[in-house]
Amino acid sequence: MTPRCQFCTERPREEVAVLKWRGEDRDRLTVPLCMKHHARIAKAGARGWEHGGFRWKTGWW
Repeated sequence: MTPRCQFCTERPREEVAVLKWRGEDRDRLTVPLCMKHHARIAKAGARGWEHGGFRWKTGWW
């Protein structure tokens, strides 16, 4: 099985530590991200990138 990005079918650039949250529900994960999605999440900053009803941001806070 070929590794792929968490959000698309591209090959991942790297595994990234992220915080995924919705309301009080928070998950700290390590997910594979392609360059495009890594940039989107990083650009969103502290407010997080919204996708699939969740917000995502890099790092484990």
